[in-house]
Amino acid sequence: MEEILPKPDFMPPNDFNRTGFPPKKPSPFLLNFRGFFPSGGLLLLIFALSTSIKLGMEWFKSEKQRVIIESQKVNSELSFLKAQLNPHFLFNTLNSIYSLAHKQSKDTTNAIVILSDLMRYMIYETNKELVPLEKEVDYIKNYISLQLLRLKDSSNVKINIHGNLNFSIEPLLLISFIENAFKYGTDFEGKTNITIKINIEDALLKFYVYNSVSHQQSKIESSGIGLENIKNRLKLLYPNQHTITIKHEKNSYEANLVLKLKNL
Repeated sequence: MEEILPKPDFMPPNDFNRTGFPPKKPSPFLLNFRGFFPSGGLLLLIFALSTSIKLGMEWFKSEKQRVIIESQKVNSELSFLKAQLNPHFLFNTLNSIYSLAHKQSKDTTNAIVILSDLMRYMIYETNKELVPLEKEVDYIKNYISLQLLRLKDSSNVKINIHGNLNFSIEPLLLISFIENAFKYGTDFEGKTNITIKINIEDALLKFYVYNSVSHQQSKIESSGIGLENIKNRLKLLYPNQHTITIKHEKNSYEANLVLKLKNL
């Protein structure tokens, strides 16, 4: 016969074990490893971010190195072009002084003084990245004065300089055009026809050179490194900041240069 026991007066709650005591809770100092590790998607995101940061840093480092190398290359090319220009100028000028000395001209001494000023500027000023435009114009004026000393007739040499010179410019940038104007604009009788204009408007340098070319003169393309030098320097120093137009006809030569100047 089944014995029915009476219900106890006290029933422990469901969260108590059979002993009547509450179950032990995990220690707060024990790590819950399941919640500690991120999910697979979060792991993938962290990996992608770290990889992107690393790649970005590598690209920045590589780009910085490329810029340094490119800058060094440009500086080397400019140094090479300047090294070509100085002897070219010096030889032409010495030829002019020799011509005066050969004629026993009284202007020979004055020509040597002017050459000294020109060489001083070239040695001590043109090693800078930029020079005051006023000094560059003074240098051009001295060069023209030196050329005028050797001409029999300079009445057709016209010089016009106008505008604000309170800017800076790369040194020895314009002289090659003027050199060639005197070289090819002077015929075998010493007569010449040259026009030189320098006009500055709103930080724009407008430079114009015209010279006649006699039948006895060689073709202007044989002028050597001078004009090619200046074209290469313009490309390196003033990218997208200049326009140059050269017009060579049978009896004349013209060069037009518009250049964005830099502030002092």
